[in-house]
Amino acid sequence: MEGGRIRLRSEEDDLELEILEETVVQGVTYILVTDAKEGEDGVCYVMKDTSAPEDEEADFSFAEGEEAERIMDIFAELLSEEDITIER
Repeated sequence: MEGGRIRLRSEEDDLELEILEETVVQGVTYILVTDAKEGEDGVCYVMKDTSAPEDEEADFSFAEGEEAERIMDIFAELLSEEDITIER
């Protein structure tokens, strides 16, 4: 993570996402990221930190299914006071 952004690297491409919010649930760190530029609409994704405590760099993967839905509810509540609306 770099100052509110996270860079995902693959063999084909690099993708940079903006971090909107972070929370910890049952000891697992989750971040809400978007592909949109500030002030624009975009798609949000829930990612979770899957790295080991001794790892120097965080290793994030996309949360899926019920886990993603549950965490998205938490993020929606956290962001309800800000000017960010999460639509599903």
